[in-house]
Amino acid sequence: MNDDCFLLTRRQFLVGLGATVLTAACTSKTITVFEQTTTTAAAARPTIPPETFPRVDRTLVVVELGGGNDALSMVVPHADARYHDLRPSVRIEDPIDLDGEIGFHPNLARLADRYAAGTVAIVEGVGIHDPDLSHFTSMRRWWDGTDEPDHTGWLGRYLDGAVGYDDLLAGITIGPGPSQAMLGAGSFVVNIADATGLAPAMPWWIDDLDELFAAWAGFVPVDVPLDELTPVERAIRGTTLARADLDARLAPLRRAVADGDTDEGGFVADLRLAAALVAGESPPKAIYVHGHGDFDTHEDQPAVHGRLMADLDAGIEAFFETLEAAGATDRAVLLTTSEFGRRPEDNGGGTDHGTASTLLVVGAPVRGGRYGEPPSLRRLDADGNLRHTVDFRSVYATVLDGWLGAPHEEILRAEYETLPFL
Repeated sequence: MNDDCFLLTRRQFLVGLGATVLTAACTSKTITVFEQTTTTAAAARPTIPPETFPRVDRTLVVVELGGGNDALSMVVPHADARYHDLRPSVRIEDPIDLDGEIGFHPNLARLADRYAAGTVAIVEGVGIHDPDLSHFTSMRRWWDGTDEPDHTGWLGRYLDGAVGYDDLLAGITIGPGPSQAMLGAGSFVVNIADATGLAPAMPWWIDDLDELFAAWAGFVPVDVPLDELTPVERAIRGTTLARADLDARLAPLRRAVADGDTDEGGFVADLRLAAALVAGESPPKAIYVHGHGDFDTHEDQPAVHGRLMADLDAGIEAFFETLEAAGATDRAVLLTTSEFGRRPEDNGGGTDHGTASTLLVVGAPVRGGRYGEPPSLRRLDADGNLRHTVDFRSVYATVLDGWLGAPHEEILRAEYETLPFL
């Protein structure tokens, strides 16, 4: 048997990030369905019942810049002489000026045009109290969105209360695996590895892909509602339903990939795929894009971060171009996140882990401009890092209340100030 392909073996039923998993294909070409197990700490908290929140015909797309994006190179405080003093090796000499004080990295030219058109919000000084400069610890806090992590994520709890198990494709991650941000205690998350995952390879002994999924479907009773099945049965049925639904929704994009009409990769491919989902029938409520590029720029930062900014700029443009062509620009808002920023002082070739960062919110419904208070480069903390001025949960609260129509207090388990960018 092909070592990369398997069917209903122990390797398919994994417990990772507190999720029951069933994989629907082979190698990297996968569509995978995840749900929370009942054995994790999440079981100690009651699941938010479905239909607690209104179902809105809107999608939130989160783009995670994993590794700790250098906000001071993405949104450059070029008018501040202190910035130039702190960064003799990695400072951006030719930013695209936005207002005489700050400017975008020169590789964000198309995003700068969208800022000028009033559809980009820049949220400065975003961070958290008692910051931890560990990647995993920090990401865990950002994924969870509360001060008491329980193996669910902030968007997963939203999906629990908005759709539950009723809408299999309400939550989709695009990337190398699931994100805990999307994992709820009573809802599914479907992971797509990439656009090629919609036409997976088959085990050598299966002649027809429909035969493969039909075999899996036979393990599940057909007349029992999803929420009454066991976790494994739900995963099996969820996988077969997801495959059929995604296959229909994304047939045009899959054909383009198969015909060689595009050789795009990175953020461009993933965000074009996300836009195709948004523009289709019954779009997801939340899409989480992650796993592309390493924003942990300890060395060779000007070259590495420059390439990442170019990829991000092209990806965001591809996303909105696809929506504009489909007449669907009012359906989605895009939010960038990163687990922390970088130190304001460079290390001679890069920057080390820092604290406060800058997030972007992009879309036709967005009130463009600058939000939050820029952290001072002259009043650093005892470790030489920026002092945050906006709790990252305020950004979450704003998109939950203002875009998804869900009261943030129940999802984030506390009340936070909201910002007027929506």
